[in-house]
Amino acid sequence: MEKLVEKSTRQYRAIGEQLDRLAELLQERQADALQEALQQWHALDEEARQTDRQLMALLQTAHPTPRHLAALHDRNQLMFRICHRCQELLQRARTLQALTGEELARLKNGRKALGGYRASSQGMHHSTLGSC
Repeated sequence: MEKLVEKSTRQYRAIGEQLDRLAELLQERQADALQEALQQWHALDEEARQTDRQLMALLQTAHPTPRHLAALHDRNQLMFRICHRCQELLQRARTLQALTGEELARLKNGRKALGGYRASSQGMHHSTLGSC
């Protein structure tokens, strides 16, 4: 049991480190690197889930010692911090998504305005820059 708890704790630490990396990439708006880091995070999460299934099955039949209980408590605290960090990152990602959507809408409207300007000036024989 001790080895499984240690393995699970290591996996959650790796997940926490990957979340820090995701936060950094989100701040820097590096879409490709963010996508790759997110895939790595999902892989780490799946590994931790598998270990947790083994650990939960073992806990159904084994009687943990006080040392095991302390290690499980530490692991649970780490999981809580990771959960909180995930919620923070999700909120940041949603905010960034909303801001990016607004910016994209403004760019589309600006492009439409320019398109309308070009269409109305096609009958003229000079460009705006040529008249400067």
